[in-house]
Amino acid sequence: MTRRLHSDRHGSVAAEFALVIPLLLLLSFGIIEFGRTMWVRNSLQSAVEDAARCYALKRPQCTTVVDVKSYAASKAMGVPVTGDAFEATVAACGRQVTADYSFVAMVPIIPLDYTISASACRPAPA
Repeated sequence: MTRRLHSDRHGSVAAEFALVIPLLLLLSFGIIEFGRTMWVRNSLQSAVEDAARCYALKRPQCTTVVDVKSYAASKAMGVPVTGDAFEATVAACGRQVTADYSFVAMVPIIPLDYTISASACRPAPA
């Protein structure tokens, strides 16, 4: 009886799967969250660049700082951000727009909570 139990391999696949699946899930969801991080970063950078250009050219939708902030928030595609995340200032380099966004991972097993920053500055035309 003992010899038969020792050579029985039923259930070994389930045991191997139980050992491998946590690492596989961590890797898969880590790749997804890294992709989301890059998406948010690129979206914020694009939004501040568009807003700085609009602010520097004094377009009608960007006449005040509040307008610039709401314009930047509207350009942040796929990022749930409001105008409060953006700052518009006049700096030495010209019209500057910056953003700070607190990124939180959607998957709780990935400890990815940090602030993503973006900045752009455009000189005002003479």
